[in-house]
Amino acid sequence: MSDGPTEERDAREPGAGDRRSPIEERYRKVFQHSNDAVMIVDFETESFVDVNPTACELLGYSREELLSMNPEEIHPEDFDHVREEFVSQVRSEGSGFTDDLTCLTKSGHEIPTEISGATLDPSGEGAATDPEPTRMIAMLRDISDRVRNRQRLEEKVERLDRFAGIVSHDLRNPLSVVQGHAELARETGDPAHFDAVEDAAARMEEMLSDLLRLTREGDLVGEQTEVDLEAIARDAWADCDTEPATLDVESSTTLRADRDRLRELLVNLSENACDHGGPDVTVRVGVLDGEEPSGFYVEDDGTGVPPGNRDAVFEWGHTTTEDGTGFGLAIVDEIAEAHGWRIALEEPENGGARFEVTGVETSA
Repeated sequence: MSDGPTEERDAREPGAGDRRSPIEERYRKVFQHSNDAVMIVDFETESFVDVNPTACELLGYSREELLSMNPEEIHPEDFDHVREEFVSQVRSEGSGFTDDLTCLTKSGHEIPTEISGATLDPSGEGAATDPEPTRMIAMLRDISDRVRNRQRLEEKVERLDRFAGIVSHDLRNPLSVVQGHAELARETGDPAHFDAVEDAAARMEEMLSDLLRLTREGDLVGEQTEVDLEAIARDAWADCDTEPATLDVESSTTLRADRDRLRELLVNLSENACDHGGPDVTVRVGVLDGEEPSGFYVEDDGTGVPPGNRDAVFEWGHTTTEDGTGFGLAIVDEIAEAHGWRIALEEPENGGARFEVTGVETSA
């Protein structure tokens, strides 16, 4: 394919094919019908010398518009990077490649692309005749689908990492119950401790089944049914190793929720209160009176949350204890969000920490 300006203009004139050799005609067809955007760029003027129809389709410009533009108008955000990394590589080595290039279309849409390039022999007679090429051919490919797939994969990996965190965090509660009651059973022989071990083991098996479903389906919340707040709060409290801490259910209601996920939410809030409020902490659960939207609260009479940590309590990995995982309240936040609820950290009048969950569908 000839890249001289006169010959390019002649190639577009009727009958020009008769004046081109079979090889030139072959490469002209490759240029015209390539599925990739192909552009001829002048090194010195940094302008487009020729573009193929796919380039026009990709960028939304007519051929005449592109020939009046320069590459910087197509890559306004990263052209310095293109010049320093890609173009310089092509000029020095004869070819180059990068998959880190964003093209700006005429409509203002950004398209991620990969681009390969090679120098063109201006004389058409070989590098020995003219060792300093003045032009390059650049071939751009839209990689939007690849980028979207990569983002989806990264999100999936992140979700699986979080599920692994949920497993490691939430299995600690029933596991500690098993360990504690197994030791007591060995010392006393009281069959009640064996019952506690069996209950905790069953709970662990149930959690693993639920988490396996999460990894397969990706949905944090399953079927929602009517759940009694007091009953589920006491059920969650029984899952925790909380003695001598106490639970006080101040009021109750019936709400719609995924029962297992709500229990998990309450377990994590209870454990958080015991971890940070001290062994004698009292945890109170009740209905938000006169609040709109409706909901419930979980509060304690511990030391509360330091002002500097209040904005970060729901972040993954945030913890203020040496043996904490930083997953408990992050899991609580995700469970609430998956239900369509909102959870907020408040400060009760008598100190401690108070978590209010709103947007809950309740009945009297």
